[in-house]
Amino acid sequence: MANALTNITNLKNWKSRRNAPYQGVVKRDWVPTGRMDFATSLNGNDNPDQPSEFRLLVEERRIIESIAGNENLEIQWRAATLREAKAVVTQYHQYLKENSLIKSMFEPDILPPAESKRKKLGQDEADRPRGENKLPNRSATAPTE
Repeated sequence: MANALTNITNLKNWKSRRNAPYQGVVKRDWVPTGRMDFATSLNGNDNPDQPSEFRLLVEERRIIESIAGNENLEIQWRAATLREAKAVVTQYHQYLKENSLIKSMFEPDILPPAESKRKKLGQDEADRPRGENKLPNRSATAPTE
């Protein structure tokens, strides 16, 4: 009976080993493939116009050599880094600009006047009589003792 119990405990150890990640010799470590995707949780909402949270995913691959000498390709998706997310947004904005798909807001009131207008404004102030639209000179109005 003791022999049967050791076989059962060995069987449990064998099953736990099968769930362990495959161990081999890494020939090439994780390298991004350049493919990216978005993921989100689907809560039964199929409306594409409804705001939702998305996660940017990056595909990576690595090559592992097995004990028999075979090369195995492993692929995984991981969350993108901030640098990768910024690169995606930058490329998207560049695409929109190149294809005239985005228009910038132009508000001339908030921009400084052009150089020609500045020169013209300077000439207008020179033509204006002195003392007009200026603060009073405090030294002239100060009482003397």
